[in-house]
Amino acid sequence: MPSETLFPHLSSTGPAPSYREVVTTYRQVFRTRVAEGVLRPLVLPYHFYGCLLLVAYFCIPHTKSPIIYAARWPVLGFILWFQNKTLYEVSSMSMATAFACGLISVWGMVWSATWLLLYRPQWEAKRVQRRKGYVTSQIGEKGIEQVGCPKEWQKEDGKAPRIHEIEEKHAKGEKFPGEIDQQNELRRRTLANGDSKVANGHIESNGTAEREKIAAADDGYEYYWQSYPDNLSERIPWVLDLLMNFRGPGWNWAIPPMPDIPPSVKMKLGESTKKHSSMGLSSTGMQHFTTRRELFKSLFPKFVIGYFLEDLVKVLMMKDPYYIYGPNTYALPPHLASLSPVQLAFFRLCLMSVVVVVSLELAFGISPLILGVIIGPKVLGLRGEPWYYPSTWGSLSNISNKGLNGLWGGWWHQMFRFIFAGPSNYLINNGYVRVRTTTAKITALLFAFGISGFLHYGGSISQLPKTQPWNFPIFFWLQGLGVLIQSSFCDFLHPQISNLPKVLRQTGNVIFTLTWLYLTAWWLIDDFSRGGMWLYEPIPISPLRGLGFGVPGDGWWCWEHIGVGWYTGKHWWESGIAL
Repeated sequence: MPSETLFPHLSSTGPAPSYREVVTTYRQVFRTRVAEGVLRPLVLPYHFYGCLLLVAYFCIPHTKSPIIYAARWPVLGFILWFQNKTLYEVSSMSMATAFACGLISVWGMVWSATWLLLYRPQWEAKRVQRRKGYVTSQIGEKGIEQVGCPKEWQKEDGKAPRIHEIEEKHAKGEKFPGEIDQQNELRRRTLANGDSKVANGHIESNGTAEREKIAAADDGYEYYWQSYPDNLSERIPWVLDLLMNFRGPGWNWAIPPMPDIPPSVKMKLGESTKKHSSMGLSSTGMQHFTTRRELFKSLFPKFVIGYFLEDLVKVLMMKDPYYIYGPNTYALPPHLASLSPVQLAFFRLCLMSVVVVVSLELAFGISPLILGVIIGPKVLGLRGEPWYYPSTWGSLSNISNKGLNGLWGGWWHQMFRFIFAGPSNYLINNGYVRVRTTTAKITALLFAFGISGFLHYGGSISQLPKTQPWNFPIFFWLQGLGVLIQSSFCDFLHPQISNLPKVLRQTGNVIFTLTWLYLTAWWLIDDFSRGGMWLYEPIPISPLRGLGFGVPGDGWWCWEHIGVGWYTGKHWWESGIAL
């Protein structure tokens, strides 16, 4: 994609043009390039045809057809070609959308290769599913026992009867073998609601914890691991959930930092619970929520605080030409001119860190807020349960306890971890690399940070201003190098370090992490700024700009040019909604 250098930002020493002038110029150039046929906006659904092909392919069973399974190679070939084509032809008037165009293009390549080559989801992937009306309870020798769907209920094809079939049988005054009678139902309710248990046919005292456990286990749902479904109506949502679920909650391939499935669900699956699961915490400090109220109380304050932080940071950034052009020679604003180079660099790095974390938190929080809080399980079923949407970030203690490795592997969001770990897991699982060896560790670092750099490389390519895309891979490779240096140093001096007080070890981890980021972050944030990333408008209404703290021309309303319209391509299948 041709990049544009439209301002003399590397030679001029006068005052910088305001960000509003820059945005206006970029939009005019973009419209011109689209009219010339050099660029396209992101068009829906055209630029998602590769994703739709992946969904369609996985909806076709291939476990018993070597020919269909082998077709994954031409399918992947087409997706790689189409996504690469998208990468070099698409941009947007919105700078954040322009970056996302390239990142999504590369993501489509890597995500498709991961599922088509490194894993076999139709054989291996399973998700937790539930159904209403299949579980009954009866009183046996050990008290409450879950009957589930006995073999006597099963039809000739081995499947459990549907709910309407159960109701039809009941309407005729008939029952399936194993169904509870009224007396057992009365005893079940007594157990669930009272302080009692059954022993030798008599109701006796029981503890509150056991009552809650029984009540939680008997809510009328059966939970089970759903493999690739035979029925097309069940297969489509299974495939969509597989491909749209980046971290894997509720799947057997969920990434390690994810919190475990809630104990109440694990019990119904007949599985034991892991450490921290009763608190809803993972080993890295990510948390899941048991009620919609808990999820709302976690998300809503972050949205409110994040909204006003975004407003403040946007006002501060747009008064510094660095965030508009990247490295430049324009005159600094008065509030920055008195800072030393070290102070200026530290201030810019801190401001950039805040805006990145806040922007990601708001972006990643939209889906849980809509699906888990507003819509909920009544519409979405299990996919609307609050525990399906754990927190984005881990505990900050990961950094103090593990240093740079803890920052990237524990505290930082883990949205892309599955694809980062896919190649190294494949090599280990197939015997090419031995687990827990130095080779395995270096391989994992190379793939994880290499793929991350590749994703951000794509985002840099699709931006309109002139950028240096290779800065992103260099930054992420340096993070892997930092992890390797710190871990090797700690291993070499382990006897001495282990005798130090814990607070000194934690302080050392924090100092190394911050120092390494300070020395290497410029590869990342310089190119973010060159590409105009921070020119995007994160919020629709700005209280600070409305009150006059912005630049001339600013006001309360910020989304003056949303950039959504209709794009007409050369062929009908290329037309659609333009972003």
